[in-house]
Order: sequence, then C-alpha cells, then structure tokens
Amino acid sequence: MRSGFLGIDVGTQGLKGVIIDPAGESFWQAVSPYPTQTPRPGWNEQYPQDWQRALENVLEQAASAPARILAIGLTGQMHTSVFCDGAGSPLRPAILWSDNRGADKVRDLFDTYGEKELWQRFGNLPLVNYTLIKCLWVRDHEPEIWRQVRHVAVAKDWLRFIMTGNWGSEVSDASGTYWLSVARRQWAHAWLQELDLPAEWIGPVAESTVVVGTNRIGPEALRGIPVVAGAGDQPASALGTGVIAEGTVGISLGTSGVVFWPRPRFEPPPHASIHAFCHALPEHWYWMGVTQAAAYSLTWLHERFGPTATFDAWTDEAATAPPGSDGLLFLPYLNGERAPINDPDARGVWFGLSSAHRRSHLIRSVLEGVALSLKDVVETMQALATPHRLVATGGGVKSALWAQILCDALGSPIDVVEDPGAAVGAARLAQLSQDSAAGERLRPTVAWTAEPEPSAVTVYQSAFARYRKLYQTVRPLWASQS
Repeated sequence: MRSGFLGIDVGTQGLKGVIIDPAGESFWQAVSPYPTQTPRPGWNEQYPQDWQRALENVLEQAASAPARILAIGLTGQMHTSVFCDGAGSPLRPAILWSDNRGADKVRDLFDTYGEKELWQRFGNLPLVNYTLIKCLWVRDHEPEIWRQVRHVAVAKDWLRFIMTGNWGSEVSDASGTYWLSVARRQWAHAWLQELDLPAEWIGPVAESTVVVGTNRIGPEALRGIPVVAGAGDQPASALGTGVIAEGTVGISLGTSGVVFWPRPRFEPPPHASIHAFCHALPEHWYWMGVTQAAAYSLTWLHERFGPTATFDAWTDEAATAPPGSDGLLFLPYLNGERAPINDPDARGVWFGLSSAHRRSHLIRSVLEGVALSLKDVVETMQALATPHRLVATGGGVKSALWAQILCDALGSPIDVVEDPGAAVGAARLAQLSQDSAAGERLRPTVAWTAEPEPSAVTVYQSAFARYRKLYQTVRPLWASQS
C-alpha cells in the first residue's frame, strides 16, 4: 500500500479530495457536489452542513483508497464566511466570496477612516468580498443572529473545527479577512478591538504547514491522522502548479479569473483593487487581482443560448470569427467586478452589435472580453514591476483558442501548465508538514506554449483602448441604478 497525503478542497461547486504520493503525483480523487443559493441578485450563499456531508462522503471514499494517509491538508473558497454559535453550529447560511451585499459597509469604512489610514494599516484597501465586510453586514442587518455569534470562520477553517475541534486559521486565508496584519503575518488585535470583534471568535493564526490537530470524524482508518492548517484556494492552487518563483505570474482562467504574482517580501500593491496577501509558504507573499466572471461568462452565455451544444463546438464556432469580433466588445461584469475597477455596481455590456454579427461573433467577443479584463489586471500590476514569465492554468485554457486569445491580448508568450487544482496544493502542504524539502521540487509542468501572433496583437491593442474607454463611459449609468 502506498503512502499518501490527502488534500481537501471546499470549492464553490463541490468538495474535492485528492491523494498524492511522496513524489507529488496524484493517484486518487473524489468529488461531492452541493448547491448555491441566490436569495437576491448579487447575493450568494451555501449551507455549511452541505460541506460537512460532502466531506464525510469523500472521507468514506478515501478510506477505501489504496493508500496509507500520513496527513490531511485543507483548502477552500477564500472570504466565504460562516457565523456560528458557541457549539460551532452555523447560525445562518455561509455568505460566499462572490456575494456583493456589503458594498455600503465598504463605503462606511472609507468614510470613517479614509483611504490613507486604511492603506497604512494594512497595505490593502477593503473590498466587498472580505470576511470583515460580511461581519459588518450581519451585525447591522441581522442583529438577532449577531447577538448569538461566538465564532466566525472561513469555509475550510469551519471544516477544520468539524475535523479537529480546534478553531483557528492560517496566514493565507486570514489575509482575505481584513483582520490580519499581512506584513507581520499576525492578527491585527488593535483593529479587532476597535471593531468590537473578539479575537477568541477566530482563534489563533498559524503558518500553512503547521499541524493544527488530528482528525476525529469519518471512518476509523482516518481518525487520529494529523490535520495541517492548509491555505486559501488561490495560494493552494499556485502551490499545486508550482507558481512560487519571483517573476513568474500565474493566470488562472476558471469560473473567476485570477492573476497571481509571487513576491519575495511584503510590498503594498500598485492599486487598491489588488490584494497583497501571505503565500502558503513561510516568508512568501503575493499580489492577486481577480476578474469576477471569467469562464463563468461563457457558461452564462452557453446556458441561455446553446445548452445542447458542447463547449468544444462553441469554441470551434468562435474561431470562425476574426480577432476583434468585427468591432464587437464585451465587458464581462455580470456580477460586478473586482480588479482593477473595484465596482460592485458594474454589469455586463455588449457594445458595437450590428445586424452583420453572428453567434460566432458573440461567443468570440466573450472570450476576448475576459482576456481583456485579465490584461487590465496584469497591466495594473505592472505599474511597479515587470514579470519575466507568464503561465496559464484553469479550464478556460484547455481551449487552445482561448489560450491563444489571452496570449495575443497580453502580447507575450504564455506557458500553458498542468493544473492539478487546489486540492493537490492542500495535499502538498500536508506533505510539507512532514518533509520541508518537498517544496524545492515544486516547478510548473508545461503542456505547451502559446506565442503571440503580431497581427492579432495589433487588433487587441486597439480593442483594449476601446475596452477601457467603454467602462469609463458607462460607469455613471450603473451608479445611477443602484
């Protein structure tokens, strides 16, 4: 029987378990899905009890895997917030990372403290996605629930409590709460006191590879196994793909789009919409910018206008339209937008539509709009530094066309790398808790390299200028609707 390390990922669509061997190769996996509720536009919730049932399902399957599990690592959706009573039972559905209901609480913080003071304290500015904003919303809009709160945790840290009985977090996920001094990798206790948020609600904060307890649930064969603090899904994914080197920028084209830039020290980011967070390895940090609806934009289009066609058929159809989609532009702001515009009121736009456009243009314009939104994030980050290597992961770049569009939009070669996922990163953190030298073997595995096509680069340079101008033009119209 092989020795292995189990990684658990509390994802947005389901919980995934992966087992890797000491060489870092994945040889077993299982997935257990659960639903998302949308009680109002812009609101997204899940029941933590669904996560627990999914975890128990995956642990049952893992106990039958041909492996002797040595340690368990955790990861999950960052910012997603669980509000619990003294026994650890959820008091309401978890508020997801993508939920925009707290926009007024962000404005309240700016009105009270000002941008300069918030920036000086944290090197980051508050965004509607952060756990703190969700806390302030529950406090002000659900006072009966707030009076019962005794613990607050992000998704994977609530499952950590279920598994070990211990409350707490680790530096990478804690970076997305707006409670952490990211530069010092410690809770900002004075800030917590100022906001009347008891530190005992959240427990201690550790580095990602620290063992925080032993598993007490599921099959007997998995009980007593060390549980490692783990990491948020984005740093865990970066660890899984090996994106840890300075100067290598990872672009994940998944449901959301993420630009992930490892940094060798803490540095305030170049723009308020860019996060400066702790990486999952000690003394490592990163900048991160997020496009809210990346591959989701294509999913949205597909579900409404062609659900019987395969995605491959759709991208083949998109390839029949020329670069630039004959002037058709798409802003992918279906659920508001994070980087770089940081505008929860933003909405999707097609601009330049004419009777000459076919469905192929609509599909391609969505692929291009997402690529231009990621270019917007990369260029915002490049205000302070220039990467020497771009690597791309995620379901979107499984499409050679979409990967090429992204390459042409950025005007730079892109290495498309194997993406084992956040669960593999969590398993690698479990391995690192027992073998620190394993981190030295982390390198991206390149599947192929996209090279920019000069004629398409020229088209997208012009399209990008129009893309940015279009947002500035329609922005006042969104604000007037809110």
